[in-house]
Amino acid sequence: MHICPECGYEYKDSVSKCPDCNVQLITKKQKEEKEKRFKDWEVAYTADTMYEAEMIKSNLLSAEVECVILNQKDRSFQVSGDLGIIKIMVPKDKVSEALVVIENSDSNDDDEIEEDYGR
Repeated sequence: MHICPECGYEYKDSVSKCPDCNVQLITKKQKEEKEKRFKDWEVAYTADTMYEAEMIKSNLLSAEVECVILNQKDRSFQVSGDLGIIKIMVPKDKVSEALVVIENSDSNDDDEIEEDYGR
């Protein structure tokens, strides 16, 4: 059996791509290895849009903080709450470092906005 890494739906071995998510399917063993790797990771930031999550991820990677984006948005339905957000996950031992990077990037954005408006 193959599994979609995005939605988790299982498919027969003859199927190689998830028709809903349009991503390559993985084996159960690959899924278990992936789950083990990210078992000790925590949410460092939540975003409403993918572009915001990508910007945060870029800032974290620039600061050499390993991270991944966990997109829990459903393309078919508008959902709010925990199922309608995008999470940026980092290893537990990097959470404080990630928060500093995110805070610094937020304060830099505020400074740029103030400069643009002449404040």
